[in-house]
This record gives sequence, C-alpha cells and structure tokens, in this order.
Amino acid sequence: MRLLLDEGFPSPPNFEINTVDDSVEVVALRDFDRSLTGTGAPDWYLYLRADRAGFDALVTDDSDQLTQPEELWVISKNKLSLITWRKSIHDPIRKWGQLLAFLPEVRRLIDQHGPSLVLLPAPRLDRRNLEKASENLNILAKEQAVASQHLRNEARKAVFEELGQRGEQEMLGHLRDS
Repeated sequence: MRLLLDEGFPSPPNFEINTVDDSVEVVALRDFDRSLTGTGAPDWYLYLRADRAGFDALVTDDSDQLTQPEELWVISKNKLSLITWRKSIHDPIRKWGQLLAFLPEVRRLIDQHGPSLVLLPAPRLDRRNLEKASENLNILAKEQAVASQHLRNEARKAVFEELGQRGEQEMLGHLRDS
C-alpha cells in the first residue's frame, strides 16, 4: 500500500514505517513534489497527482476536504482513497499511532469496498478504560469461587517462589504488601 502524507502530516526524522510494516510505503508530500507545498494548490489537484503517481491513499488531517464539492467530485472519479480523522488531532504521536493501529483495517476496508473516504475515530481514553489490578483480582476470585485472600496468597506464593528460583529475592522489596 502506498500512502502520500499531506503537507501538514508530521514526518518524524529517521522513522521508517517499513520497519513496522514492510507492505506499506509512505511518502511525504514535500518528498513527492516540493512544488506542491505551501503553494495553495487545491486539494483536488493533489488527488489527481497522487492517483497518477500510483498512490493508494492520501493521508491528511484536513477533514474539511470531505465537504468540498470539487474535492469530492475528483476523488469519486479516481482510484485514490482519502484517510483522515473525524475530529482533528494535534498530537503527532497520536496521529502516527492511530494511523499505524488502524492501517490493517483501513487496508481491508479499501480492499473490500474500493477507493473510499476513511474516517479514523478520535482516540479517547477515559475512566471506562481504567481498571485496578486489586479489583480484577477480586473479580477473578469470585469467578473461580475462591476467597479473594486465598487467590492473593496463592499468587504471592508463586511470585516469591519464582523470584527465589531466579536468585532475585531482592526484587521482593519492590512489591507492596496489601
């Protein structure tokens, strides 16, 4: 899969996506054609150039392109997909992380449905994504129909024995007693 990164998309120095996924080629717009950066070239023109150069998708954080008639018309007439976010992300780590995380699914969707507008969801982490290990131990004990303290004692015993076999008893000092 060949991806063209729009002008505003971050390109970390020395980051080679092929070390993560060798089936993906990523090219920054400035490396593809520097004359297209900062010139005010319409987005639809970038689509035509990217499609002609054999890119599969243009990655941009400018979701306004999804509401512009010329852009929508041109992209509907070529083989290029557009990958963007439902809600703009300003953190380059989140952008890259999300793109990498969803890339297999993006590829699958494009393979199944052809050239498309792919809107990645906003990455959110809230209280529903937070759990406490001690609470999970209680749930596990209940599922196993044993007392919580019994499960804790068994876990502690197994950890202490393993550390003893490894000759790393000093690691015991890093464990809080609860």
